[in-house]
Amino acid sequence: MTKAHLQQTEQTAAPARRTRPRGLSALHHEQIEDSRNRILAAAETAFTRNSYVATTVDMIITIAGVSRATFYKYFTNRFDVAKGLLDLFIPKLDSLFDALPDRPTVPEAKEFLYALLKLYEANRQFTCLLGEVSGSEPDFFPNMMAIHDGLLVRLGARIPVFARALAGGPESRLYVLAHLQVFHLYGFANSVVSKGWKINVEAGVDYLAESLVSFISDNE
Repeated sequence: MTKAHLQQTEQTAAPARRTRPRGLSALHHEQIEDSRNRILAAAETAFTRNSYVATTVDMIITIAGVSRATFYKYFTNRFDVAKGLLDLFIPKLDSLFDALPDRPTVPEAKEFLYALLKLYEANRQFTCLLGEVSGSEPDFFPNMMAIHDGLLVRLGARIPVFARALAGGPESRLYVLAHLQVFHLYGFANSVVSKGWKINVEAGVDYLAESLVSFISDNE
């Protein structure tokens, strides 16, 4: 057998090497997502049972049934988990603000405000957590302002005054007034739903609706 023939035979007989596919498999991605979701669900349960301040990482780990190493693979601390939970609520808030008409009438603004109260009620566990975290974690303030800016961006895509407010930056009067509009909406919904403020809700809705409509129409 010639040397060339021998090499050809060895090449033919040698099995093809199987290479490991690059990146994570679909199953691995599902396992990662499952572990993370279990921790978030456990945190939601723990925060509801004990309040945010009284909940520890050990409580979350116990409810989730995961190891400490697994917890720290996805989150750095309790605050990080809370932000992960709140991220599940923000898209619902975004959708509601997207439904506000470009030039709302007072009745339309009132309808929007009642929808906001309804959203807070339907997601009480998240809205109560939002209040607890903002009240006990000073580092959450930048996150809260980022949420506000995100809403202003969404509104600014349709309503010019909010676009101008963002363009003016934090030093501009319009920026401050636009943020106060959002603050008032948040504060009212949080006080009535999350804190159980016993007031004439209709009077509050009337005032805030008129204020929102005036802010938009007066700054066209």
